[in-house]
Amino acid sequence: MFDRSINPTPGKSFTFKIPDIQRLKLANGLDINFVQKEKLPIIYAEIVVFSGSRLDPVEKKGLSYLTSLLIDEGTGEYNSLQLNEEFQKLGTILSINSNHDTIILSILSLTEHFSRSLELLSKIILHPRFDERDFNREKKKVLDRILQLKDESSFIASSIFEKKVFDDTCYAFSEIGYEYTVPLITNDDIKNFYQKTITASNSKAIVIGNINEQEVVEVFNNYFNKWNTSSDNKKLFVRPKRNKTECYFIHKGDSNQTEIRIGHIANKRNSADYYATRIMNTILGGQFSSRINHILREVKGFTYGANSSFHYYKESGLFEVSTAVNIENTGEAITDILNELKNIREYISVKEIEFAKSYLIKQFPSRFETYIQIAKNFESLIIHSLPDDDFKNYTKNIECVDVEEVQSSAINNILPDELVIIAVGDKEKIYGQLKELFDSDPTELTILGTNLS
Repeated sequence: MFDRSINPTPGKSFTFKIPDIQRLKLANGLDINFVQKEKLPIIYAEIVVFSGSRLDPVEKKGLSYLTSLLIDEGTGEYNSLQLNEEFQKLGTILSINSNHDTIILSILSLTEHFSRSLELLSKIILHPRFDERDFNREKKKVLDRILQLKDESSFIASSIFEKKVFDDTCYAFSEIGYEYTVPLITNDDIKNFYQKTITASNSKAIVIGNINEQEVVEVFNNYFNKWNTSSDNKKLFVRPKRNKTECYFIHKGDSNQTEIRIGHIANKRNSADYYATRIMNTILGGQFSSRINHILREVKGFTYGANSSFHYYKESGLFEVSTAVNIENTGEAITDILNELKNIREYISVKEIEFAKSYLIKQFPSRFETYIQIAKNFESLIIHSLPDDDFKNYTKNIECVDVEEVQSSAINNILPDELVIIAVGDKEKIYGQLKELFDSDPTELTILGTNLS
């Protein structure tokens, strides 16, 4: 019989090999980051274009996002339906996503159909139609989505949190835009944004799959050799100053829960203490057994889950604690979070650090299970200008972090006196709790993040 009173012994250690990345370059200067994988007859390819919402004009927020929706709505001889049919015939999946920093166009294809799939992708990138009818349809969809998001507490909390943290810099605004900016966008704006930002000099390619180096260069040269456009899209990012901790709330009538966001601006991804910070945050709120989740979910039963994280954009970082709690527990939940932020600066045990290291190292291989996951990891090398061996040295870099470095990271990267605190919930139920907690009146904001006069 199996004796459950005896803890199982650890299994044998295993080796995990990070895929080798090759750096290729086309005659037109386009960089291709290539990883050969031969086990499956599949190829994943993506074009990373640095034309995210951070390049949107102030008065036309949502321009990059709307451009990403329109770029595959017809190209050359194909309208949007015909283009979709062509991909379906090949069994190829086309995806286009956008964020603050990038627009990413990708295809997942069988090896035998990769050339034709890449040809179609090149047509989308090099010769989009941008028909007026398609523009009007997609613009309406965006405005409808904005109206829907105005009723989603989670979106309101996250978008206003970023607005307050980044203080009207390029990362302070919602990628999708606003109901007062999207109507100002014209189809000519889309065409101009495309011409100025979706260029060869502003892009990188990633290819993962069953193809060799020579074939990659050949097929890309066939379809992208005439993509010689260039642009200078460097936008100065002036890091906003942190202010003293301040609490804001947004009224959401009849809410049963309060969405909470707490945090501040943080260092970039390539900071020297990245690995120590990763270990520290794992202990604080980066895994299910973390301090924050333990107190709010397991001990208090306020929420289904709470976490902390460091988000990394090209020009900045963001530290954020995120949760949704029973509305009557709003004040106590915020108090518990603030206590944990204070506590982690004061003491971290060796046992916690060793457990966090084990967790990070053992779950690391799962980040490279699929071709898309491999590509997404290598995206970070490109976006954050990291060395090629960053992932190969990951385990070593985690293992060699000592207790003092983790504790120092907590002191340097968790700043309880410089927080932005956002609460979205019913004013009648949360206002008194927030006022009592901070011994002052919290600032009420509109759903756009402006002070309610």
